[in-house]
Amino acid sequence: MTRPSTIPAGGRSLRPEEHAALVEEMADIIERSHLFRSLDAEGRREVLESGYAMTFGEGDVLVRQGDRGDVMYLIMRGKVRVETETPGGNVHLAELGRGACVGEVSVLSGAERTATVTALTDVDTAAFARHRIERVLAKYPKVRELLENLVDARARDTIEKILG
Repeated sequence: MTRPSTIPAGGRSLRPEEHAALVEEMADIIERSHLFRSLDAEGRREVLESGYAMTFGEGDVLVRQGDRGDVMYLIMRGKVRVETETPGGNVHLAELGRGACVGEVSVLSGAERTATVTALTDVDTAAFARHRIERVLAKYPKVRELLENLVDARARDTIEKILG
């Protein structure tokens, strides 16, 4: 099985029983996900094997606006709040839960994080490092296209919310 090159502080390798449960749960989410649905069985396996578990407590920040973005998260359990800071103050963008991806804008673009994502509850995620996701996107251009469309839609939504 492929493992991420490095697991950051707060992350850890999965125990075998956790891996089996995560694979089953992630497979369900991926099969239902608009983003990953176009992957064949090999692509789903690659995505599953490249992830690692990250858990956040209520109030923890998953990603902070302005930080470098080299990891995206697939929310397995829990709920997060997405906000962006503007000269006029913070703008609430969304509340997201099971099956949602966060951090994908920076992973795809290489740009700084565009929003801060905070755990509203305890949150379990599958985390994916940029270099692993890039491998999947290189092999599956349809997934790249869907991810780019998601990024564009979120950017439009953000602009609309900022402008009021």
